[in-house]
Amino acid sequence: MTKWILPALLVFVGSVTHAGGRKELPVPKLNVETTAQHLPGGSKALPPEPPANNSGVGVYTTLSGYFDYQLNGGACQHVRVDPSNGAIHVTYMLAEDSVDFNGTRRSGYAYSTDGGATWNNFFQVRVPNRRSGYPSIDIMQGSNAGLPVVVNHSVVSTDLVSVAFVDSPPGSGAFAELNPPPSVSPGDEPSWPTVAGPADGSIVMNASRSTALTDHITRTTDFATWSAWHNPTPNALAGIPTVSNGSGRVGALMNTIYANVQSEGVFWLESTDNGATWPAAGTMIYPPTRIVGPDTFQAWLGCDVAYKGDDALVTISEVNIGANEPTDGAQIAFWSQTTGVVAAATKQNTPGVTATLNKAQTNQLTMGYPVIGITGSTVVIVYTAYLSDTSAAGFNYGDIFMVKSGDGGLTWSTPVNVTNTQFLDERYPSISKYNEPGVINMVWQEDIEPGSAAFTDNAPMSRARQVFLKLLVTGVREDGGVPASYVLGQNYPNPFNPATRISYTIPTGSTVRLSVYNTLGQEVETLVDEYRNAGTYEVTFSGEGLASGVYWYTLTAGKYVETKKMVIVR
Repeated sequence: MTKWILPALLVFVGSVTHAGGRKELPVPKLNVETTAQHLPGGSKALPPEPPANNSGVGVYTTLSGYFDYQLNGGACQHVRVDPSNGAIHVTYMLAEDSVDFNGTRRSGYAYSTDGGATWNNFFQVRVPNRRSGYPSIDIMQGSNAGLPVVVNHSVVSTDLVSVAFVDSPPGSGAFAELNPPPSVSPGDEPSWPTVAGPADGSIVMNASRSTALTDHITRTTDFATWSAWHNPTPNALAGIPTVSNGSGRVGALMNTIYANVQSEGVFWLESTDNGATWPAAGTMIYPPTRIVGPDTFQAWLGCDVAYKGDDALVTISEVNIGANEPTDGAQIAFWSQTTGVVAAATKQNTPGVTATLNKAQTNQLTMGYPVIGITGSTVVIVYTAYLSDTSAAGFNYGDIFMVKSGDGGLTWSTPVNVTNTQFLDERYPSISKYNEPGVINMVWQEDIEPGSAAFTDNAPMSRARQVFLKLLVTGVREDGGVPASYVLGQNYPNPFNPATRISYTIPTGSTVRLSVYNTLGQEVETLVDEYRNAGTYEVTFSGEGLASGVYWYTLTAGKYVETKKMVIVR
């Protein structure tokens, strides 16, 4: 095993102020190529993608390739929206070469500043431009707010290690590679990493060893050194979702099922000091088996988590191990501390889902890989379900479904087929952890061929593409009508420094006033004072120049008045 020795010379980005008052992060840049103006082997640049996708639902992000298998467990963390300006950052695993799709596997990146309507020309940006895979993305907070961080496992020399990259200034595509975390076990280093950007501006990375199937967590605050890996119990598989709530909490799901290994259940692990310290063991939130009447359920590979305030909301793939075939009884579960485990979507209420897969499709269920997000007070779960339409090779096509809850997960709506396509495969969804009121920002993989040509299915080879959609789910009616009620959203992030975003929805046109007050009742800024048509809006409030402490913001629209609290932390 060749040890990766860092170059002696590190190039630091200068601390230069840019538009909007942001500064470049002084990140050490290693001597590696991080953008692919010249693709491997001197091949020609990839052509830009067409402006719309085959199904007409959403738009392409410019990221595409021949590697059509996006994760080994957990959930994709492929899209994040910056709450301060609405910019959308995405990542996606791809391959340039349809023959050497494993050797040319890369982590791509794209960026949108207009709500996802159009995307930059970063179809050549690779993070980095060497073999890598299974990327995860988050937006940093605190003093580094707005900077996207991408983690993946990447081959350096002959070692496969988890590495992190920071784009500074955001959206430039000039990702700087951070020093790698400390070694754990030569030949079996933590891989399949996920990432969270805590409130203090640090980076938390969570990864698993492939043979021992052990979870490992590390953290950096100076972007040059990492803490020793923390290895909690019990053992957990790859692709563990990791998330921050923006006010000190960082959590990770630990799912103990892998392939045909007996599950020990699903565990929740949480730090309350931005990832600096962690419990020695996770808390079980899903048992090894869950018995409901005549059915016996077990957690499967897919799981995801989002924060609503300090509360963790979890979604889990389930299989009915008493069914004729394990995929027959697949369904989507939800957990919170309030609700316990409940069924969010079942085969019986998901329209069109197939009774069973026509043939084996690598690590897929008839329903699975759920992801979870929040918009206003609504909880949204998105998942893949396979329908009865099949390709010439016999593989079932997948569609993307959405189910939502307005009461914190106690009850769930009838699932809606978001993509609703025949003979087109959509899977591996991801939801941003911040979403404007009434919408969720989501991406998924679209392919004309179902199955996984890149991962043992022997499916036909084709180019898969990443699709972005801003899906209306609340506030504004899904049929395009006017909002149903007044809503003043909680500002995000909160606490904040220096800026935060405030959203509001009005069902009828009226004069709107949105003002910020200190604890003495003195108005410190008027954000909106004009007539607005019915709709959902967002404004940015900068606390630059204000002291740390509690502030209040009040929305007045017609006879409607509502006030919420926010906190500035220096």
